[in-house]
Amino acid sequence: MVGRKPDSSETGDDAELCCQGRVHIAYRGLADDRLYMAYDRTWQEVRFFKPNGLRVFCADCRRHLF
Repeated sequence: MVGRKPDSSETGDDAELCCQGRVHIAYRGLADDRLYMAYDRTWQEVRFFKPNGLRVFCADCRRHLF
């Protein structure tokens, strides 16, 4: 049967359980649009980054969280 996959959205709590609070954040620079990495950050620090091209990965298993 063709259709939408079940909604398995990640919440902050689920992500913390996976990565124990440590994530790597990939983000785009504002002026030059280059991709930068912020390694070994806490999940709470994600809110300080602009959502433009933001990617968050688990620091342990490298799973894409956001």
